[in-house]
Amino acid sequence: MEYYVNQFEYSYMVPVPVGSPSDWSTGSSYDSFADENKLLNSEIVRKKNTVTPLVIKKRRLAANARERRRMQNLNQAFDRLRTFLPQLGQDRQLSKYETLQMAQTYISALYELLDQEERPKSEQ
Repeated sequence: MEYYVNQFEYSYMVPVPVGSPSDWSTGSSYDSFADENKLLNSEIVRKKNTVTPLVIKKRRLAANARERRRMQNLNQAFDRLRTFLPQLGQDRQLSKYETLQMAQTYISALYELLDQEERPKSEQ
């Protein structure tokens, strides 16, 4: 840096490229500064984008906990649905698929029952 004094006698520092004034027009030192700056920026971006193994492990644990909670809620919903379905004297618990089939059949049977009760009233 060099000191300059202007006509008002204020002094200030101005960055001057290294080398002779003939080299200044090429901007070689500024280009190298820009290259270094780009390199530093790319390293910063790379560091921001890299995920540490600890972060990966924490994300996986959180995802596993969410999936476990989702499955527990789903199983609770199936258990609750099974309480509304008629028991057929089975010793074992119905599977999810069997529970859905039974629920669909039971809903259809209830609908038909309601439909049969509505018809005699409308015919009278």
